[in-house]
Amino acid sequence: MKKLFCILFAALLLCACAKHYEPSPAPLPELSETAEPQAVPEVPDVPVPEITGYAGFADVLAAKLLLGDKNSNLSPISVYLALAMTAEGAQGETQTAMLKLLGCDSPEELRAVCANMLDTLSIDDESSSLALANSIWMADRNGGVRFSDAYLKALGEIYRSEANAVDFTQSGTAKRIAEWITEHTRGKIRISEDAMRFDAETLAVLINTIYLKDAWCDEFYENATVSDTFFAPDGEMTAAYMDRTDNSVSIVKGDGFLRYSLPLLRVGRMTFVLPDEGTELSGLLGSPEKLHALLSDGEAIRADVHVKLPKFKFQSRFDLNDTLKALGIGIAFTDSADFSGMCDLPAYISRVLQESYIGVDEKGVEAAAYTMVAMNESCAMPEELPKIDFFLTRPFLYAIESRDGTVLFLGTVTNPTFES
Repeated sequence: MKKLFCILFAALLLCACAKHYEPSPAPLPELSETAEPQAVPEVPDVPVPEITGYAGFADVLAAKLLLGDKNSNLSPISVYLALAMTAEGAQGETQTAMLKLLGCDSPEELRAVCANMLDTLSIDDESSSLALANSIWMADRNGGVRFSDAYLKALGEIYRSEANAVDFTQSGTAKRIAEWITEHTRGKIRISEDAMRFDAETLAVLINTIYLKDAWCDEFYENATVSDTFFAPDGEMTAAYMDRTDNSVSIVKGDGFLRYSLPLLRVGRMTFVLPDEGTELSGLLGSPEKLHALLSDGEAIRADVHVKLPKFKFQSRFDLNDTLKALGIGIAFTDSADFSGMCDLPAYISRVLQESYIGVDEKGVEAAAYTMVAMNESCAMPEELPKIDFFLTRPFLYAIESRDGTVLFLGTVTNPTFES
């Protein structure tokens, strides 16, 4: 009979075996304590263009997820790194599909892209911070599962992943993992321990986090912030607007929108795209090409720009299974998946999830995210095997073992008498 073991949290989760042929999705873990539940968006039917590198991946992923109908905060780089760590253990058609989605022609190219990200995207001083972190939490099963040495070496050397051996049946493991996520998102994403209900079938948890905090080059004056109306899709509301005028700066006029960037002290800039009056934001989105145009096309105009920017802070969550299947890696979610480069048990992806936080105020920007890629063990379709009689009609040996392979009883039978 088909049987699945559900995985529950954090980033790359490998769960132990049971025969099945049509995997069903694992239940979502609970939201962080500060998160607001969001309905999973319907995935629009967006053609998938040829993806080149991380930039192409970010355009395609965001076109699928950012529909312009509600607050949504996505970290494409966190998803990219989590999938890259998963692809590191993929082989055959599974590897080919994942490399295509990640915009790389070979595992070597993908490693170079990710290594460059981790080398260059690191800032840590009093006013600015940008940090990416990875970790793997592996079940200690007394030799019952073996992860590839080459895979773990790549995680350590390329992805700078921490490695931890844990007992997933112990409640302290969930606490350690939750604390690790909270620590590496600087307290912005707090996860209930109850959301990580691990069991004896869990093999590993792989986590990617990103944290960003930076100040505006020119801060807004707090005493200039005023309340005013914001015209939301479902009606008017009151927002707190930061207000200032930037003299002799460049603003871009595009087809149906204005685009303006506010420079940050160290990280770079934060760009805002404002639809023309009477134009719906959702109408400007919907494809990778449209999204790319919003962030790159248009005519620059020199002007004095009066900025009114509402303060905002919220958490966002995306269940990415359907999106990633639609983007071409459906094989990785089936029993045909090949992750033999990762460990000696067959596995398929059962859940990809991201939760994030963003806050914008007079001083600057703070944002954080974690991405989870969850995997279950799978069993291949049975082969046609020869028929063998196994008749215990002569002396034999027996052993009784626990689920993790521990021998509980061992003996021999030479005279199978039965005494009442």
